[in-house]
Amino acid sequence: MKKFITQEQIQQNKERFIELIKSIKTEGADIEGLLRWLDKSDFFKAPSSTKYHCAYEGGLCEHSLNVYDSLIKLVPQFGVEYPEDSLKVVALLHDIAKANFYESYQRNVKDETGKWIQVEEYKVREPEDRFIYGNHEQNSEFMIHTFFPLSVEESTSILHHHAGMSWDSAKDELSVVYNKYPLAVLLHMADLAACYITETR
Repeated sequence: MKKFITQEQIQQNKERFIELIKSIKTEGADIEGLLRWLDKSDFFKAPSSTKYHCAYEGGLCEHSLNVYDSLIKLVPQFGVEYPEDSLKVVALLHDIAKANFYESYQRNVKDETGKWIQVEEYKVREPEDRFIYGNHEQNSEFMIHTFFPLSVEESTSILHHHAGMSWDSAKDELSVVYNKYPLAVLLHMADLAACYITETR
């Protein structure tokens, strides 16, 4: 499993991400406000997790792009149609709440020779030092809504992109949610493909 990406790759991912966001033409969207917020946050440098997928500097942006790339391939395969802007919003921003969510620390581990060394790892910030609203899906949906006028299907897709793997209020009705909103199913599938296929190569 990949453990890091180069500073050049981090910059390339940032530039591509910003270019995609700037291309969104959704009426009422505050693109400039979002870009200012992202620039002040650690979004482009943050990991996507502490020890699972993309758990390294720049991992959050990379994962977001991977989900977008998976989603735009999946949608036509199932014969459904969604506006390009809708796919960009739900895929690129589905984990936006993970910005300013992690912090790095030094941990002592033994290297292959048995010698103790310090390595940088990540942990979740203390609750008082991060945004608190609900779980990370709920946090993301709330934060996106401050910049974009989300449709019900877009909101639902973001809220259920983990398919009940973490707590959510409609966990027992997930099959109903997915029957009603195909985009929610496709975003979940794109997230899985990114985590367990793209990001393990």
